[in-house]
Amino acid sequence: MNKNITLGTHSVSTPCVSAAEKIRELLNRVLPKECQVRTASDAWYVATMAATCFTLICPPAITLVGYCLHRAKKGEKGGE
Repeated sequence: MNKNITLGTHSVSTPCVSAAEKIRELLNRVLPKECQVRTASDAWYVATMAATCFTLICPPAITLVGYCLHRAKKGEKGGE
């Protein structure tokens, strides 16, 4: 009388979710509906605000602010 015993549960595949999507989901939980991040351009504007705050600690990061703002404006015009 041989019995096979399986321990644990069967593995369930999960879809791959990037870090950016996770951050966007977390932000959208906290922000009001009219302020949620919906497009890539919105995400670049959020990055611009974060880079501006980082500039207070490290002033040379102003170049990062310019880059993020450029990408946000490019996304609005349909560049991506």
